[in-house]
Amino acid sequence: MARRIHRVSSTGTRRLRSGLLDVLVERIARSTNSSAVFVNAESPETGVSLVSEFPVAAASIQLDRYPSDGGADSRWPDGQVVTTPVRLGEEVVGWAAAVGPTLDHDKEAEQLVTLLARCASVLLGRQSTGRCAEQRPRWEDVARDGYWEWDFEQGVMRFSRRSLALLDHQGVERPTRPEVWLDHVHPDDRAGVYAALLTAAISPDPVDHEHRVVRRDGSIRSVIVRAGADQDDTGRPIRLVGWLCDVSRLRRLEVDLRNAQMLADVGRVAAGAAHDFNNFLTVIRGNTELALGFVAPDNAVAENLELIKHAAAGATTLTKQLLTVRRRQTPVQTIIDLNEAVTGAERTLRSLVGNRANLVLELRSGLGLVRADAAQVHRLLINLVVNALDAMPEGGTLTVATDSTTQKTLGSPAKPLLLPRGDYATLSVRDTGAGMNEATRSHVFEPFFSTKPSGQGTGLGLWIVRDIMERSGGAIDVRSTPGAGAEFVMYFPAAENAVI
Repeated sequence: MARRIHRVSSTGTRRLRSGLLDVLVERIARSTNSSAVFVNAESPETGVSLVSEFPVAAASIQLDRYPSDGGADSRWPDGQVVTTPVRLGEEVVGWAAAVGPTLDHDKEAEQLVTLLARCASVLLGRQSTGRCAEQRPRWEDVARDGYWEWDFEQGVMRFSRRSLALLDHQGVERPTRPEVWLDHVHPDDRAGVYAALLTAAISPDPVDHEHRVVRRDGSIRSVIVRAGADQDDTGRPIRLVGWLCDVSRLRRLEVDLRNAQMLADVGRVAAGAAHDFNNFLTVIRGNTELALGFVAPDNAVAENLELIKHAAAGATTLTKQLLTVRRRQTPVQTIIDLNEAVTGAERTLRSLVGNRANLVLELRSGLGLVRADAAQVHRLLINLVVNALDAMPEGGTLTVATDSTTQKTLGSPAKPLLLPRGDYATLSVRDTGAGMNEATRSHVFEPFFSTKPSGQGTGLGLWIVRDIMERSGGAIDVRSTPGAGAEFVMYFPAAENAVI
């Protein structure tokens, strides 16, 4: 025989209002994809009832059976029913339920329904006398940043100006709707926030919970909410009070620290690898030199041996670069012709590109001299060309160009490069790939950042490029929009204004 939870409607019963629970049952239903969520209970001693439901009349739903009828897997026509009894002492006085939550939200629904039942037990078990005892305000103990409070009965929220600023609210009037906060919570974090608020309502201690807030411009902030229940003289919670604290900067610093620790580990490994690798290169280069002595210069084999020799020289530069990462050495700079440095690397670049793309060199005549390390320029080009080839899996045009610029044209107007005044020569690598959006573009030079699948990239190539440029007294900028390819522009100080 099926049971029904009856909504209390007799004139002799006093209804206990809870605007806070009214808001939360609706949000729990939406968060867990449930067709209905409700809590319905009545104290037999006082005759006080509590009903919070979504949608309207959900508490009148007739369930097939309850856990006490012989099983926890209660069913409803559109799926599983998650139920938890509301108890006063040992007596069951009502139920909290979520009807038909999707399978991927089962555990969330179970946790939230359990908290709803416990919250109802607390509210029914401690009845107010209408007087609130004089006590130190709880918010003084919990508020650190943006203060807020949420009235249990009316469901009205009050926010401090700092809270509203953190939630990206604009307007002169202060809102009183909980949606001002809850609508901004990241969808993946909403169930956790609801659980924290319900836990705070029944816990003697404040509850902390970190979650993400999505601002109107799409940016995401990490926020910690601390919530505690303010109680009347009978111990019944009458409102939640607490604070919102923006910890985004702290989380970024933690990420930077972890990256720094990983880079230190990379540096230690690089030092050992560079030493061993250099020993192998000594053998390769020595035997290549010997082999060249036995081959006529016009022999086809000689050309291949020259390529091996050239590649070994480049690999030797790579070992020096690894040691530079470890020791943070400033690259050895000389006065060089940037066009000659690019021309010297052309053979290696064309071998690297092969038939994967069309390599085009656009070298400005009369460019002038710059202060740089020619070997490092070679390494910079290889890193950027490899990156450009990865951005064009279907092929395209890869352009390596040189040009000159002045202080007035450095970087974009919205994000100018912080370089000393003077003249600069630029070396750019431009591809015709898919391009990048702003979110990707803002992170491309961070260590270990990669858009490649896990295991297919270290995320260090562009970071090394920027690191070398900055320690050489120059800079690198990236220009890209989705669908329009990407261009990486390196700025080398002209020889007359390079700092020695």
